[in-house]
Amino acid sequence: MSSSDQVRTYSRSESVVFLKTDEPFGGLSNMAGGYPIRVNGIRILTSEALYQACRFPYLPDVQRMIIGENSPMTAKMRSKPHRKDSRRDWDHVRVRIMRWCLRMKLASNWSAFSELLLRTGDRPIVEQSRKDDFWGAKPVGDGSTLVGMNVLGRLLMELREQVKEHGRDAFLRVELPGIPDFQLLGRPIEVWALEAAQQGAAVLAMPQAGLFGDDLTMESSSATAPTSVTAAAQTAEHSSMPVRLPVDADVALAAGVSPISVSDWASAYPSYRTARMRWLPPVPEHWNEQRAKTHFREVDERSRTGQEELLSVSHLTGVTPRSQKNVTMFKAASYVGHKVCRPGDIVVNTLWAWMAALGASTHTGLVSPAYGIYRPRNADSFNPGYLDYLLRTRAYVAEYIGRSTGIRSSRLRLYPNQFLDIPLLEPPRAEQDQIVAYLRAQDAHVARFINAKRDLIALLTEQKLRIIDHAVTRGLDSNVPLQSTDIQWLGDVPAHWELRRLKFLASNVTNQTTVKGNDEVYLALEHVESWTGVSRPLEGDVEFASTVKRFGVDDVLFGKLRPYLAKVTRATRRGVCVSEFLVLRPKKTIVLPAYLEQLLRCKRVIDLVNSSTAGAKMPRADWTFTGNMRLPVPPAGEQHDILAYITRETRELDDVIQRASDEIRLTHEYRDRLIADVVTGQIDVRGWKPGPDDVVSDDELAVLRDDEAGSTEEEEADGDN
Repeated sequence: MSSSDQVRTYSRSESVVFLKTDEPFGGLSNMAGGYPIRVNGIRILTSEALYQACRFPYLPDVQRMIIGENSPMTAKMRSKPHRKDSRRDWDHVRVRIMRWCLRMKLASNWSAFSELLLRTGDRPIVEQSRKDDFWGAKPVGDGSTLVGMNVLGRLLMELREQVKEHGRDAFLRVELPGIPDFQLLGRPIEVWALEAAQQGAAVLAMPQAGLFGDDLTMESSSATAPTSVTAAAQTAEHSSMPVRLPVDADVALAAGVSPISVSDWASAYPSYRTARMRWLPPVPEHWNEQRAKTHFREVDERSRTGQEELLSVSHLTGVTPRSQKNVTMFKAASYVGHKVCRPGDIVVNTLWAWMAALGASTHTGLVSPAYGIYRPRNADSFNPGYLDYLLRTRAYVAEYIGRSTGIRSSRLRLYPNQFLDIPLLEPPRAEQDQIVAYLRAQDAHVARFINAKRDLIALLTEQKLRIIDHAVTRGLDSNVPLQSTDIQWLGDVPAHWELRRLKFLASNVTNQTTVKGNDEVYLALEHVESWTGVSRPLEGDVEFASTVKRFGVDDVLFGKLRPYLAKVTRATRRGVCVSEFLVLRPKKTIVLPAYLEQLLRCKRVIDLVNSSTAGAKMPRADWTFTGNMRLPVPPAGEQHDILAYITRETRELDDVIQRASDEIRLTHEYRDRLIADVVTGQIDVRGWKPGPDDVVSDDELAVLRDDEAGSTEEEEADGDN
């Protein structure tokens, strides 16, 4: 069958189209984070990295380099120089390998990825691409039609049908794709399987249907239904306080955590019924379920003084006072006419509901006039805390996405008539109160665990910074003669080093534009990790409201807004960035780009720049001061040696920091699953009784609100005023 016979035409309006990972269906992309895969006990962050590594079974060092990257795009780019060394049969086996990678992604992340697949309904799934009409499809004409082979989309549709027909049964075991020399890091890749004893279910073998000639059809056999496994994981390696977090066995095993039984009081409810809302699992038979309009009505109460407390609405923390958040942008000249919400009200950010930017308020305060406020008809029907947990579960987010309307997926709007039509689960009020008490107690355990991990990360980061600081200000030879400087923050430096002002080491590039090229990435401050230099820029179509700066490969970007955050990174691709970066182009005959990056991220330099900033809440570095900083610069050969030393001495610290960060992220995932199980009645907590460790304070829970990654989204959302 010729490739032309495989070309498909899709209507955008009738299809699920994904391009960027931050879109509602962006998780379908191989570039999407949050879906780690374990192969031979090795944790691989994305299916893209796994797929690219499979190109090089005979080059374990290349595989190690690819899977060691945090960014899936960087992992892909790492593979490009070695493409000529891809396995000889790559073009023949790549579809089978991709099918296997997708099955591994699903099996390792069953709860999240299966739900995402089912959320697509029966619509065609299409990956939009500008260049690749093999794995994806290209827009033609006005963009309403996409044309291409769309192999990735078709593999995802194949996977979706298997999920619909067989459920979890079909993915308790993932067979190998049946190709020779299928190995990772010098070892044959092993069959992935959950322990049969833990699952109590039969296993389905993976079909090996070819893409061409069978039009993506497959054979399958039946299997018995798996037993639902809820487990508790203790992952607080460095904390004295255990974390009791029910998780699915597949999630726990994928994370390298051995599941154990939950406490004796935990059980399912005696009887269940099918829920009215399609995304919900079966719910306890005695729980009420009626549309939101039965219990709530839309209100439009406006402030006459603008003096009430300002509230923020976040997908992470619901409705909270702005004073508790790091939200400083989009301040209004006056808040007269803003909407007033009161305790018990549901507040919905109409524009960002698809990201779960909503919640039940426990405060009286002001929110944007663009938000929807829904007031209870009977204040005793719902515990606001219960609603706050319920409304941000994935099942309800799926409903918001399905009911939202708009031209662009990132600008979907959930209007009042649609929100009020959504069924709400209503346990008896006493059960709601018990659920809230239980979840708050578990949140306290989560918060203590995260605090312990963050303390560990802070200590390790401090140790890493000391290594870097000494290397870039004193060098590696302790016996070298030193010269005294008149620079208070610097002190003595090796006598053969030069002192140069930053403006003579690098040019301050101010090339501005209002457009982004197709081959360029987009970088904002929130895309760069503090102190690490790790960046995760956006690709594809990106909306930005003002002019941006262009940067090139090896330019060093220095975040001048809140410089104490140390947002310093070196570009590996061309792109555009927000104006809050200084774009510094190193003069390579004097300083290596990688060395300048380390030098500017040195804590002494960061502290110096921060001491010069103006503005209490939004301090910014000034180029006049920053450009005139005198910095120590060793000869080029010594710069290479210092960079190699820093890499060698900090590698183990970076590994531990990354593991701790991964544990924090996994803990958040476990928490999300626990909340979903409890508020939908999959776990009966009526028998739970608080113990001495279950005492909760609001201050203790503050760590769950302290998430830097959410600040920008809240600011953008609140900017809809």
